[in-house]
Amino acid sequence: MSRVTVEQGILEGLEEDGLHFFRNIPFAAPPFGANRFLPPKPPEKWDGVRDATKPGPAAPQPPEQSELDGLYVVHDFGEDCLTLEVWTPDPGAASLPVMVHIHGGGYTTGAGSLPGYRGKNFARDGVVHVGINYRLGIDGFLYLGEGHDNLGLRDQVAALEWVQKNIAAFGGDPDRVTIFGQSGGGVSVMFHLALPSSRGLFAQAIAQSGCSMASVDADEAFRITKQVAKELGVAPTVEGMSGVSLERTAEASAKASSTFALGIARADRKALLLSPFRGVEGTKFLPKSPFATAGTYPSVPLLAGTCRNETAPLLDGIAAAAGSLAPLVRRGLRRALELNKPLLDAYSSGPRHIADNAALVEAAWTDWAFRMPTIRLIEARPEPSWLYEFRWQRENIPPASGSFHAIDLPFVRDDLELLMAQGQPAVNYFGSHPPKQLAERMHRDFVRFATTGNPGWQQYDAVERTTTIYDTATAPLSDAAGVEREAWEGKR
Repeated sequence: MSRVTVEQGILEGLEEDGLHFFRNIPFAAPPFGANRFLPPKPPEKWDGVRDATKPGPAAPQPPEQSELDGLYVVHDFGEDCLTLEVWTPDPGAASLPVMVHIHGGGYTTGAGSLPGYRGKNFARDGVVHVGINYRLGIDGFLYLGEGHDNLGLRDQVAALEWVQKNIAAFGGDPDRVTIFGQSGGGVSVMFHLALPSSRGLFAQAIAQSGCSMASVDADEAFRITKQVAKELGVAPTVEGMSGVSLERTAEASAKASSTFALGIARADRKALLLSPFRGVEGTKFLPKSPFATAGTYPSVPLLAGTCRNETAPLLDGIAAAAGSLAPLVRRGLRRALELNKPLLDAYSSGPRHIADNAALVEAAWTDWAFRMPTIRLIEARPEPSWLYEFRWQRENIPPASGSFHAIDLPFVRDDLELLMAQGQPAVNYFGSHPPKQLAERMHRDFVRFATTGNPGWQQYDAVERTTTIYDTATAPLSDAAGVEREAWEGKR
């Protein structure tokens, strides 16, 4: 057992392989009951010693299914969910770099305490790792007016404020905090670069598979609110929504996401971002989008990147959900992407030589939603930025087709042993022998960035556009997006 003292009281956690692990630490009061649909409130103090050896509940959310159930699926959620957990090499140390992880899940699912997000190997390599929860779906991202907006993002800010006040108790340096996350977590990182309330709460940022344009204005957000409220049979207000049970709001969150995504069949371009739950810009909390804010506030070094085939599993999932409507959805996708002749030529005659229509739609959707928004954000920033692209895929599948969304997660954590312990489901996605050397390299680069502010390769600029390619042979490449980037730029 291991003990530390934070502002709220004494914690007793675990010791594993010489490392220290503390779980279910409240950084804010439970955000339900009288606190529902309100900004997070400070956590209460406790008497005696708090048991920090077991995971706390995740934020209420709809059930999810995954072959990798043991790593990335939530099984327990509840009201006292605004908690975090900490892995540290040594609570008695001082000035260790800190990495705060913001989980993904499209703002509807996930938790910072999931086994696939464990921080053990970061602690092994001298970093204090923090994993946080935040409100999701309707309770976290439904727009209910000024002051009741962006509640999930406000929770994240509260967690970062807690880290500033308490991380020294775990050996961490509050002046050396790096925030990082993938998918919804990557989008969150980009939002924090734009949030006035996040200034000074972190020194560096890593955005994996994020999108700098994944925000909406208040009018569009309130349109979603009215649709959800109508479905639930309540008024689109705090008072109306507060009377709805957490089980019903979780179900409604899932239904709202499905309905929103099926807008693709109508060639609705907004639906290409899939989730109706996003950051709301034009509010006091989030005045401008990450892209519009780039260079406006004093900012921080950024490491950002994407996977080559981000949308491949999204396409498969949509096709399965659409059933007989799948061809209509694919046609809607192509129309929504508005692929003109320069873009078609870039994919067919460029370095990828894509001839298949399904592969074309996947590549264009990935570029539109992930790759190009990431590049544009980096190019708009005056601060040091680095770009990567993850291209590795399992054996025995067509080339350039299987570097899917979230495939990089176990590589960043150098945790392939935990991954492969899942058995056949892991083999289905990652093959029989995912390269340990690649995991060691990517993890080392992330640790180096958190420790020194530089991942170890040339930063991105408008001339070389250096991009590190993570593959079996990792190497830098000049302007990796090249032909496709120019075609998309010409379309703007």
